[in-house]
Amino acid sequence: MELANIRSFTHKHCRFKLRNGKEVFGVIWEVETQTSAPSEQGGPRLFFASIRDYERLQTGPNGPVNIIDMRPEEIINVESLAS
Repeated sequence: MELANIRSFTHKHCRFKLRNGKEVFGVIWEVETQTSAPSEQGGPRLFFASIRDYERLQTGPNGPVNIIDMRPEEIINVESLAS
């Protein structure tokens, strides 16, 4: 999917269908990054976490959370589960 199509689903509990055939449930959000290394690109990046880990991030850094760097082209479909 294109990043522009994903933006309307950021910070919401969703179901994501991935290119490798897996379905994952959680939250995705965008972070603007900068880099000084010539081999790395800055710009917007997507991150994914389970709803529980995402809520922990919102309340403070209390304990470990699992965050995954997600590329937009890995997402083939997204469905909002938020009411």
